[in-house]
Amino acid sequence: MPSRLAHSKPIPHFTVGEVYDRRQHIHGPYGGSFQSGIAPSSVVDAIFIFTGDTGSQYGYADEEEVDAQGVRSYSYTGEGQVGDMELVRGNRAILDHSNDGRALHLFQSLGKGKGQRYVGEFVYAGHKFMPGLDRNGNSRRLIVFRLVGVADAHAIEDAVGEEEGVHTAISMTLVDARRMALAAAAGGAMPTKDSAARTLYVRSKAVRDYVLMRAAGRCESCDQPAPFIRKNGTPYLEPHHTTRVSDGGPDHPRFVGAVCPACHRELHFGVGGEAKNAALQKRLRDLERD
Repeated sequence: MPSRLAHSKPIPHFTVGEVYDRRQHIHGPYGGSFQSGIAPSSVVDAIFIFTGDTGSQYGYADEEEVDAQGVRSYSYTGEGQVGDMELVRGNRAILDHSNDGRALHLFQSLGKGKGQRYVGEFVYAGHKFMPGLDRNGNSRRLIVFRLVGVADAHAIEDAVGEEEGVHTAISMTLVDARRMALAAAAGGAMPTKDSAARTLYVRSKAVRDYVLMRAAGRCESCDQPAPFIRKNGTPYLEPHHTTRVSDGGPDHPRFVGAVCPACHRELHFGVGGEAKNAALQKRLRDLERD
């Protein structure tokens, strides 16, 4: 399928805990529906999702949870007020956000005229179907997504990198590694709050293993050899997520590059970082065209 990514699309920036006006600060500059609880944008590579108390009357029960390791996750109920919820429209957008290279930005509605408090950027970790009621009081099927904060997903990915520095890389073909990475990016069954971190760890490792193998020891940004060899005998390169302000979390190989530390810093902090990131995006699209 063609990528939604375009070179001119900015990456939205919000501050956790700050309150934003939905029209002026979110949809005005970044697009998406002003009224939908799940609002994919055609202007930027992002999906804006909103939670609040009003959904409880329709069987919605969104809840933030923290597991024993301190990993923050969110149970987020999908959209649809009457009849069974289906994996279409906004619900499908959440499911496919990694495949489409779209960031998930979660806001908490504070009430009419009071604005939207930014909860943070999240990644999809799984979903489940469960019974509930619709707007008319009839029994129906709900879709509940498990979302994990990007900061925690980043820490999980760092843990993958630390493990690679100690253990010998698993031997597999590039084709097999790509197949595992694509399956990981697609997501799956709903993990419990205590298994969400492990779920993301497994997925993140599959994507990371593949993109590092795909790079074959050369930075996918500057095309220079890796600066040194790890203790496990593999070239040292770092995964870079081209569609996020911060790296981390399960993503699609189409949007993750293996880069040297110098390029990684320049991509995030350099004056020419945005142009460099756009060039890397194009290269990855060409590499993952199928």
